[in-house]
Amino acid sequence: MNLEDRFSVKAISDLASCVVVRNSNKWLPYLTKWLVAVVANAMDDRECRNHTCLVLTGEQGKFKTTFLNLLCPPALHGYSYTGKIYPQEKDTLTYIGQNLIVNIDDQLKALNKRDENELKNLITCPMVKYRMPYDKYVEEHPHLASFVASVNGNDFLTDPTGSRRFLPFEVLSIDIEKAKRISMDNVYAEAKALLKSGFRYWFDDEEIAELYRESEDFQVQTAEMELLLRCFEKPAEDENYSLMTTTEILTYLGVYTHQPLVAKRMGEALKKAGYIKVSK
Repeated sequence: MNLEDRFSVKAISDLASCVVVRNSNKWLPYLTKWLVAVVANAMDDRECRNHTCLVLTGEQGKFKTTFLNLLCPPALHGYSYTGKIYPQEKDTLTYIGQNLIVNIDDQLKALNKRDENELKNLITCPMVKYRMPYDKYVEEHPHLASFVASVNGNDFLTDPTGSRRFLPFEVLSIDIEKAKRISMDNVYAEAKALLKSGFRYWFDDEEIAELYRESEDFQVQTAEMELLLRCFEKPAEDENYSLMTTTEILTYLGVYTHQPLVAKRMGEALKKAGYIKVSK
């Protein structure tokens, strides 16, 4: 049987059924998009085609990392990396240029703001530049790798505007023995067939907006949001209310914390909590 003919066995659906997640209605379609993007990315030497990182969150000991490692076919096991990555280091660029899958193991929570922003850039950069051992010069290499990650716990996103780069799913359980029996050759044969059929593996504007909404459960709650929820209550339509500027709110809440509060984050918190900006 030709490799591309194997997609009729619905291997991707079988793979998805090994994992029980909380936001289950998106699991199969998003996993499918990500797998097809892996194939598209590996087949294009000039562009990065996979702009998202598949993230499994939840309790420790749920086989999250083990499952993600299975996403690299056994024959290509030498082209996968699992561990910590440091965006400023040269090794990270070689991981992207030389591996099919980069599995970031329980590190996303610990990234500082600069590293998080650089990681988002690394996920989408079309090419990477590094010098191979014993080579004289730095050369440009195709972006081969697609990203996955595991997180113990759920809250890891600190920047709402960057959440479109992550596909987070809270894992309730994984049948890891069943997953090990799934043929990844069949999975990628199906993904390749879908790619050749014109399957849209990227996210359109409506889906990106949905990604923002879906990712709210994975956002780290800021000090601004915590204080806003603790000290203010959004009035009902028929209740009396007072109008306050963002600066006035920051000044009022500043009494209750020694932490510096940031106007931009307060604006994001107000919007997320459903407050409306009006003119006095």
